[in-house]
Amino acid sequence: MMSAPKHLIPVPLSRRLHALRMKIVPVMVFAAAVMMAVMLWRDAVSPAMLTGEVLSAKSSVNSPVGAQIVRLNARTLDHVKAGDVLAELRPTDPRQTLDLLSSELSLLRIEADSGSDQLRQDVSYERLRLAWLEQKVALATAQVRVKFAEIELQRTHNLAAAEAVSQRDLRLAQQTKEAADTEVGARRKLVDDLGAQIEHLKREEAEQATRAPDRLQQALVDFEERLRQIEQNHSVVTLHAPMDGQITAVLRGVGENVTEGEPLVLITAAQPERIIGYLRHPLPLEPQPGQRVEVRTHSREHQRDEAVVTRVGVHFEPIINPALHPAPTPEVGVPVEVSLPPRLHLRPGEIVSLVVRPEAAARP
Repeated sequence: MMSAPKHLIPVPLSRRLHALRMKIVPVMVFAAAVMMAVMLWRDAVSPAMLTGEVLSAKSSVNSPVGAQIVRLNARTLDHVKAGDVLAELRPTDPRQTLDLLSSELSLLRIEADSGSDQLRQDVSYERLRLAWLEQKVALATAQVRVKFAEIELQRTHNLAAAEAVSQRDLRLAQQTKEAADTEVGARRKLVDDLGAQIEHLKREEAEQATRAPDRLQQALVDFEERLRQIEQNHSVVTLHAPMDGQITAVLRGVGENVTEGEPLVLITAAQPERIIGYLRHPLPLEPQPGQRVEVRTHSREHQRDEAVVTRVGVHFEPIINPALHPAPTPEVGVPVEVSLPPRLHLRPGEIVSLVVRPEAAARP
């Protein structure tokens, strides 16, 4: 005997929708998460990631002579224009340079005097110039002694006023100063007399006089130029800013002594020029000029823009900037120059991330 069919219990629509959500929503969430992970991987992680530094033009202001800084118009972070006065220097003791010039002139005189009678006759004009140069060197040396004698006299006068030295020492300092002045006057007169003789000889015998060999004549011309520079350096030397920019370092202060060629002030241009990154070994790709590069800032907004590779180095170079290579061991890399992205406002010295797109060329 067959039993009667059972009636199905009706299922509410809300229960059916709930079951549908339990089956489909997890799949949709998983798919969305996978897509998001793929997008993040593609946009935020790249196998060709570099760290680059934003660079700008830099210039150092160096001392042309050994001197003492008497005035300094430069402070860190000051903005300067090309031609602004940065410092004034008073050259220190130039006697070593003058002694060297005197020795070299003596060697030239020996060379001029060691030739034949005909050669002596030929170089008479140049020998007169040689004597004139020797006296100018001696005059410059005497002028230096006058300056040092003035300094010593002033120091002794102050000590005598404080009764720290005797009046005999003060008189001795005065006599030394007077003797130096007398020597300068005598040597200046001798230099003027020799100069007048040279001018007279040039006027009277310019057509007939046989000039010395080219090497000796050129050596004398060089000596005149070097001596002229030394004479100019007796006065205060003024240093000017070579470019517009901001002072990033002041390496010396007022009253300090500096040597020839020593840097005093560093200036950095306010506008950046390029970006330099380094590809470490082994190279993940062979960059070529024209390839697209995505530049990403490390600021809070994480801005990004597109640039292009402009130049690529031909050999490995040491990575000096610790921000680009924080490890203690030295490392090298191939430098890659990248243009500035037009829509990013980068500062000189800023560190950025570079993602080279090896599969795409730069758009024209």
